Amino acid sequence: MVNWTETIESLTGLSKFDLSEMIKQAEYKDACSIEIQVLSQHKTIEEALEHYRAPYWCLWYARNVLEERWKEVEPIILKSRRWSYIYAADIIVERWPEAEPFIAKDFYWKREYEDYFNCKIGEES
Repeated sequence: MVNWTETIESLTGLSKFDLSEMIKQAEYKDACSIEIQVLSQHKTIEEALEHYRAPYWCLWYARNVLEERWKEVEPIILKSRRWSYIYAADIIVERWPEAEPFIAKDFYWKREYEDYFNCKIGEES
């Protein structure tokens, strides 16, 4: 099993992100006020990334603020099959091989991923 605390601590490049500034940018881009309220309760980005909503927040920030792939938080997005699929489809805009074994463990998200990318995942050759 993955130790998410170690993963979060080992992520490179996150120290350059100031949580309060990120929240301001998210508000400017019309982020949900309830999500902002929950996120604002955290003091640091590292603390926020431990929250169960972190995969969604990372996807939303990549899509709406950065408007590009955010490699530093991909291990966090990989905590959720749903957000991993949506990140691949909306942000990466191509198959995401690193996520495929994880997505393949859930019938629904596996089928969605396979249909969207017209591929088969999680099958032995």
